[in-house]
Amino acid sequence: MAIDFRGSGKRLFQLLLQDGDEVVVVERSAAKSKDKLILHDEIPSLATTGRCQLAYYPDRGTLIKGKGMSVQSVSIGSMFGWIVDSFGLLKRKFASLLLASAVTLVLGLLMVLPMWLLMFVSMKQAVASGAMTSGAMPMAANMPLFFAMYAITLVIGLLLFPPLLVGWFRLCRDIDQGNPVRGLDIVKPYRDSQLWFRSLRFALLAFLIYIAVFGVFAVAFSGVIFGFMQQVAAQQAAAISGATPVAPHFPAAFVLAYFGFIGLALLLQFVYMLGFAEISLRPTTTVEALKLALAGVFRNALKLVVFLFCALTLFSIVLFIVALLLGLVIWLASLIHPALSILIALMFYLPFLLCMYPLMFAGSYFVWKSILGGETRTVVTAGGSEVAI
Repeated sequence: MAIDFRGSGKRLFQLLLQDGDEVVVVERSAAKSKDKLILHDEIPSLATTGRCQLAYYPDRGTLIKGKGMSVQSVSIGSMFGWIVDSFGLLKRKFASLLLASAVTLVLGLLMVLPMWLLMFVSMKQAVASGAMTSGAMPMAANMPLFFAMYAITLVIGLLLFPPLLVGWFRLCRDIDQGNPVRGLDIVKPYRDSQLWFRSLRFALLAFLIYIAVFGVFAVAFSGVIFGFMQQVAAQQAAAISGATPVAPHFPAAFVLAYFGFIGLALLLQFVYMLGFAEISLRPTTTVEALKLALAGVFRNALKLVVFLFCALTLFSIVLFIVALLLGLVIWLASLIHPALSILIALMFYLPFLLCMYPLMFAGSYFVWKSILGGETRTVVTAGGSEVAI
């Protein structure tokens, strides 16, 4: 491997790797060492070469080449370690992560605010004109408008939110590696158009796969789904007319479809977050990231199901106990003053909500780190010899 290092201006440099016809561009690192150069990891030329990371040290005449991550089989015990590590990461940079979470919530609210406002105005007009009858859905005042606004909101989310996910994964990585961080670092990927488009491609590909998989699932269980919808419609009609609703009947196929849907959705969510972490933290192509995520999840599928069942069961028990105690406190506060109960509820709910995003992304980061772990690096000297480290 021939290495030609040359400068181009005060900040940008080029590192030509005579390996096929690939030319890789590098730039000066923001790290303390001004001599260290790191790969600009969003350029298309790298995406065609496979998964690697490069750093050139001119003072040593060496090139650090990361060979990529292999899919790992993770034990159930290590999976529970994801939970512990996530809380540990939250503790290390609590203020920065809460700020990042607040920014995410504000951006999410701004995205759905137009839909909420239009639906509120539509419902208000429908109620005033008497068009909305008792027992009708709140959005039934103008269903075409509701579906149109929902579709627009979905498209806006697909276009604008992928870079935010990239920012979250990079923030978690930097905290894990002990790098200085700020809560607003999650918006940095918006400045990189190539990274934005790469994350958008992955989000669109995952969205299409979601539609295809759940479409096949819906067709396979269409009879059960329509039967359930008919039961719901009959019970609603009976409730509106004052008649006694018919007792619901859940056949075995419905139970299978219900739990199958939940399991499939959780596994696909793991694939999505694992793949997104891959393209966020390494210059992997969209298709390659999806392949790695699928391979990682399916290699650990049975253990992931067991882990999710145990974790969700434990979470449900803890949440039930906390909700019971909090409900008791709020009830006692309402005896003093209704406003006090609302204040206490907000004091507990807002911190809980702000902690959810950091824990979710930190957990996904540690899932990625474990399943796609085992990164190997090679030192390539100026003479061309390689030494694994």
